[in-house]
Amino acid sequence: MRTSVLPTTDFFCRSLLAVALTMTLAACGGGGGSEPPSGAATPSPVTQTPTGGTQSGNSNTLTLAAKTTFSDAEILHFLSRTHFGVEPGKPEQIQRQGLSVYIDRMMDYDESGALPFEDEAHTLLVDEDDPAGLEGMFPGTSDIIDWNLHLLMNNPNAFQEVMGMFWQDHFGVDFASFRNEEDHLMIDFINMLRDRGVGNFRNLMVDVSRHGAMLLFLDGADNSKYAPNENYAREFWELFSLGVDNGYTETDIIEASRAFTGWRRKFNPATGLTRLEFDQESKAVGSKQPLASNISHDLSRDDYGTMVDLTMAHASADGADLVAEFLATKLLRHFVSENPTDALVADFATVLRQNNLNIAPALKMLFLSEAFYSDLAREGLVRDYFEQVVGLVRTTGMTESNWQYRRYLTEMGSLPSRPPSVEGWPEGDDKISSQSSGVEMPNFVNELISNRSNQEEEGYDIGAALQPVDATGAPEVIDHVAMLLGVSLDEEERTRLIGFMNTEVDSEGEETPVNYTPQNTSHQSRKLRNLVWILCQHPDFHLK
Repeated sequence: MRTSVLPTTDFFCRSLLAVALTMTLAACGGGGGSEPPSGAATPSPVTQTPTGGTQSGNSNTLTLAAKTTFSDAEILHFLSRTHFGVEPGKPEQIQRQGLSVYIDRMMDYDESGALPFEDEAHTLLVDEDDPAGLEGMFPGTSDIIDWNLHLLMNNPNAFQEVMGMFWQDHFGVDFASFRNEEDHLMIDFINMLRDRGVGNFRNLMVDVSRHGAMLLFLDGADNSKYAPNENYAREFWELFSLGVDNGYTETDIIEASRAFTGWRRKFNPATGLTRLEFDQESKAVGSKQPLASNISHDLSRDDYGTMVDLTMAHASADGADLVAEFLATKLLRHFVSENPTDALVADFATVLRQNNLNIAPALKMLFLSEAFYSDLAREGLVRDYFEQVVGLVRTTGMTESNWQYRRYLTEMGSLPSRPPSVEGWPEGDDKISSQSSGVEMPNFVNELISNRSNQEEEGYDIGAALQPVDATGAPEVIDHVAMLLGVSLDEEERTRLIGFMNTEVDSEGEETPVNYTPQNTSHQSRKLRNLVWILCQHPDFHLK
């Protein structure tokens, strides 16, 4: 196992790190918790506000009542939960536009494939041996990971990628077992999740269920009338729509497995690609009776849409909308709190139901609500390691090679497009349980800040990227960088950092007072890079 390497011999770096690493994420509000359980066309959304609550901005208010004003600190909180972190200039942009207008724009995605960063990402999928007209359709495993990371790091609308990764986590698919002629299906699957991130949940469930990547991963392509396979039927309810043992029986799973038959692999020798298509000869004959309902015998089409609609209409014995509650819990745990209150789950489920499970209007109400800025919501949520890596690159503007991103995220077990299981990535404190991950994140930060020559050759200016325009000394620079990295410093930490920035230490440990000058490129190259490294060891950096 590699050990963490300090980027300089400065004594202060070592001493401050020792202090920082004695603190735990648990003390900062991270926490685990068990997963609670939770129709048709897409009509126009409604935005009815639940009753109750206040307009006062009470930090203890846990309703979805709308706030009317947002402080700078609340804008930073919004960005930390929806943008992988804070990017320079973004808080000021939101305050100028108004948060409501900004949210509308960030949820209005540009047409997929039409933007320069997507063109750049596509080049990572292309091999010189690809047939004409099929460029990028035969990617290797590393190509897909690099492509996904490029999207995460370069999309001007970070929220689109945040939601894309939310759905990658929700609909966990790993393409490790796919054949080369099938890997293109993973590209299409990820793009579907990115494009539909704030759309209608019912429609997304139908298309995910029929998608070739999901059919391959959970054995839908091998599920036929001859040998019904229960894998997808079980995960369809357990992980994707209802929750574990919530509203269905083993008999229901057996019946559902028969309903989820009929899709087979189809290899096209002209293109060399495999796709999935419906084959009525593979569909289980006769009616099916899942969830106390009847699906009539019909070999002309699959039963996937019917299965989704039966599930969406399924209610508990007391009449609760199980899918709305499940989805509300999942979204609240991702954006608000590991442990949302039952009342907040019920309120948000009502909003989702009123909006016919359209995600955009429900999330807008959440992001403008008292609950989203409450004390409960301000408790830290542990960031995935890919969120930390992507957030650091987007915030600082520093870059590394695709190989280095892949290398470190592999060690951390946090590769986009490669969830460790159908359950997605670990939750809560489980995200930080890996000993190697605790070492590899500091090593990655060191690698990033040490890539000075390559970054500067590409025109990177760390002073312009991370210092306030009017900074006159170390205090303003420290406060600004700490704000960007989501770190709250106490007075002792801040004082020690000021001392570090205003002190030179030679190879023998001799200290010389030298005031940090923001315009001095030598100071920037040494002290500002080390400041980033130090702040990334602070427990706050690992939280959002």
